Amino acid sequence: MSTPHTPPTQAEIAQVDQVRALFPHVFDNQDTDRFHLVFTEDAVIELTMGSGKRVEGIAAIQEFAKAIGPGRVDHHTLDSVVTRAQDDPDTLRVISRYLAITADGTVHNGDYLDEFRKTEQGWRMARRISVPRFPTGPGVPHEDRSHWLPE
Repeated sequence: MSTPHTPPTQAEIAQVDQVRALFPHVFDNQDTDRFHLVFTEDAVIELTMGSGKRVEGIAAIQEFAKAIGPGRVDHHTLDSVVTRAQDDPDTLRVISRYLAITADGTVHNGDYLDEFRKTEQGWRMARRISVPRFPTGPGVPHEDRSHWLPE
């Protein structure tokens, strides 16, 4: 049994990396029948750009993905660090950089702050906060990233 201060194992990191790698393949391609391979049933996605948006539950995330339509964003995730949550040994936190290419060819980037929860099916994404770095402007908050970095 792990404790909150136990670093994630290589097997846990590999499982989380596999789920994170699957995210753009199912989300960007609107393959909603495979969302259960990525998300917990009660997953939350928080977009912090502009006025922000919070989508709660896998069914709502499926509808959100479908509603984006042909102008969707193409996600690329890089430079990830996995740590165990201090308050819950069955939660792993992952901070990653992302690049997003929009339909008009513009690019923006930022950080994903993810929480993964251990389920009977394996590690699944329970929360994703998307925090842009560029473009910046009004309405883009500074999110505290310290909980996602190693001590």
